[in-house]
Amino acid sequence: MSQKARILVIDDEAIVRLTVESLLADRNVELIFAENGRQGLELARQSLPDAILLDIMMPDMDGYEVCRRIRAIPELAEVPIIIITALDSRASRLAGLDAGADDFLTKPFDTTEIQIRVQNILRLNRYRSLITERARFLWMVENSEDGYLILSDRNTIQYANPRARFWLQLPDDYTNIGFLDQARLHYTLEPAEGWNRWEADPQPGYFVQPETSTARPFWLLVSAVDTPLGQDNHRVVRMQDITDKMSMDQDTRKFHTIVAHKLRTPVSLIYSSMTLLAEKMDAFDEQEIREMVKVAWKSSERLVNDVRAILEYLDLPLSLQGGPPMPLEALPALVKEIAENRGIAHLSFSLPQDLLHRQIALPINAMELILHELLDNAHKFHPQQDPHIEITVSLLEGNRIRLNLCDDGLTLTAQQLHWALMPYFQGEKHFTGEAPGMGLGLPTVASLVWQVGGQIRLANREPRPGVQVELTLPLTKQENNHP
Repeated sequence: MSQKARILVIDDEAIVRLTVESLLADRNVELIFAENGRQGLELARQSLPDAILLDIMMPDMDGYEVCRRIRAIPELAEVPIIIITALDSRASRLAGLDAGADDFLTKPFDTTEIQIRVQNILRLNRYRSLITERARFLWMVENSEDGYLILSDRNTIQYANPRARFWLQLPDDYTNIGFLDQARLHYTLEPAEGWNRWEADPQPGYFVQPETSTARPFWLLVSAVDTPLGQDNHRVVRMQDITDKMSMDQDTRKFHTIVAHKLRTPVSLIYSSMTLLAEKMDAFDEQEIREMVKVAWKSSERLVNDVRAILEYLDLPLSLQGGPPMPLEALPALVKEIAENRGIAHLSFSLPQDLLHRQIALPINAMELILHELLDNAHKFHPQQDPHIEITVSLLEGNRIRLNLCDDGLTLTAQQLHWALMPYFQGEKHFTGEAPGMGLGLPTVASLVWQVGGQIRLANREPRPGVQVELTLPLTKQENNHP
């Protein structure tokens, strides 16, 4: 069912309003009535009508003034206005046109005339709206990040937006160039069998630029729909850059591979060592038994650490529910304990005295996990595994603190800095399965910080070598009994 057109009638005479209502009641319109100019202006702003019937002779504010004010409102500047007047003089019509009116009706009304004029003015407004919508649509297409094309029934290009012209490297005069011929100049079309049938059956497919020594693969997803426009059957084509999605899917598969490898290796060593020991224990001397137990124990330790790293990341939401907020006065001892357990000998820590009574909006176990990951990374990735670490805590506006940790280890590349907070990312080009760690440290920290409304920033320590991790953490509300 089509939506009713909304018509605002502004007239101070009740008999005129009733007459208009009776004449237009069966014309599939919604009528709104105003008894004077000021009320009409207010209702026009509220209802945004499709057309306005406006009387000229009204007290306080005549129709000319109402018309001028309506035209000054941006949302109403294009709404058709029909002047209702008992004045049939040339001067009154010129005054109405000057005020911004589109058409005129003379009292008393002719039934057929008012119906036809209202119908025509509504049709004019629909055309005007379509032109406006077309301009908006064209602007969106021209500025879209996706590529759009319109093809003829022979699949030659009739229109291409800037993104499509860029991806297909079209010349300025691109009309009537074959779409697939142009695509094959720059891409491999996959799957090939689908593209062989594409002109008759336009199923989605891919344009691919394979990986080179200097660039990663580039992927475009191409879909199309046939729509009859005029006498020709036009095909509308959409091209989307899905390079990041494809890369993420590939990295996910690589992650599955590395997890399987990391878990399979220690499990295999444990099983083989214990099996051999069980079958031939009587044939081994004490030293050989010790060696086998040592291999199994080290493999067990490795397996436990790998599984714990995965589970800690997957169970992060539980870390936010593990107890009361972390008191800052307990932070120095916690940092010292973690550093000593990790074998970190060179550590400086600074915490202002006036912050000792405050609490971080994170439970102790979550904060312990954050500090463990940061200190472990600093130790593990230091060239000599002997980092000098500086930790400072300072108060920020907005009931927050900044915890800044600097080490003197490696300097990261721009790509490593960009991806280091992404889950399961490792600082190497290929996942070998034997890289140290599982790439879960900084994403663990980021996830915990982000979940409480905090922020994390990772940067190289300039001008000295090393990395700086800056955490912005919210504090709990100040207690009344503290100064």
